[in-house]
Amino acid sequence: MKAEAVQFLRNLKENPKIISHNDADGICSLAILLHYLNKKGINANYELTEVPIKHVNKESTMIFLDISLDNALRFASEITLVIDHHLFDKRPDMPFYNPRETDEKSYIPASYLIYEVCSELEDMEEVKWIACAGIIGDKGDKNSEICKKFVDSLDDYENLSLVSDHIFSADLVDNIDGDYKALEIVKNAKSAKELLHDPYLSECYDEVQKELSNYKNKLEREDKIIFVEVESRYNIKSIIASRLLDKNKNIIVVAYSTYNDAYNISLRTNTDINLGAISKKVAGLCGGDGGGHEKAAGAKVSKSKFPVFREEFVSEVEKCA
Repeated sequence: MKAEAVQFLRNLKENPKIISHNDADGICSLAILLHYLNKKGINANYELTEVPIKHVNKESTMIFLDISLDNALRFASEITLVIDHHLFDKRPDMPFYNPRETDEKSYIPASYLIYEVCSELEDMEEVKWIACAGIIGDKGDKNSEICKKFVDSLDDYENLSLVSDHIFSADLVDNIDGDYKALEIVKNAKSAKELLHDPYLSECYDEVQKELSNYKNKLEREDKIIFVEVESRYNIKSIIASRLLDKNKNIIVVAYSTYNDAYNISLRTNTDINLGAISKKVAGLCGGDGGGHEKAAGAKVSKSKFPVFREEFVSEVEKCA
């Protein structure tokens, strides 16, 4: 619960190691926590990571942000805090803050949660814009009335949305190096408008927009499921999926692209079907990895297994109809 997270940070004495997801929500969450720790004179080691996590060197005190519980527990130490918003099976025996503990359908991104926790201990108003950008990056404002009111309170949606897009563009162009560059820029910026004038992020954003304008998709449709193969030098699957979602009602988008001998898959929906549960189950049947949220999930399977993934995915969706 939130009180546990607040107490953990209040009692924090030694320098923690922070592990955060390398998407816009995770980057903004980490920037907010580092801002709080700086106020307290506490240094921290930190890493941005994709999920599932492949390797982390554990330290005596660990904090996980926007990392699903099953991933975090693999690298937890005796003193660990997890702040997350993914689905989980069983509450851990450690400080843990996830609104789904009391409301399984809750969808409140980690940027809001860490801002909320830190605000119990310090005035964090100056980084509220960062929390809003992280929320928008994870579509929290579209899935939570709490988050929508929080974002609307700044009355700067266009710029905040662009901040999220700029952060994501750095990841698309420069991968993990871009994530760390974006983090430093977010940490040092005083406002959304200041960040949007950063030359590196602007260059990344312009490059991605150029790629999107030249992109031609290959679509196939099975009832309410749209399959789209994405051929691009950048990992723009989630953007393509979101755009298709905006143009169609009551659909599921499965966007996939080649990665070595495998397909990376982004899944999005505006239906009530739980994509996170389905992708985890189906990818597992194919010897791959999958999971995520109800309306946004991901998977990775070998190319040879993709026809099986597709068939099983369609079957699972039909069962939910």
